[in-house]
Amino acid sequence: MTLADMPEPPAVPDTARLTLERFRELELANAGVDGRAVVRELKAVGGDLKALRLALAGRDSGPALAAIIDALPRDEALRRIDEAL
Repeated sequence: MTLADMPEPPAVPDTARLTLERFRELELANAGVDGRAVVRELKAVGGDLKALRLALAGRDSGPALAAIIDALPRDEALRRIDEAL
């Protein structure tokens, strides 16, 4: 698959910007952080977890968000977040 074949990044609501930025901060500050810890942190501050799933997986349903975070290489997760922002 080439870059031309890649689908457009999903449209994430503007209201989710704070959640995506906080996820990015957590990923940069904590290399190898556990996905469950990230989800707990974002949930505690009222983060938009549905928007984070959409940004990372391109879907609004599927595997547990923590599993998606754990499965994605850090660089890829950050790239997807940057595209969504």
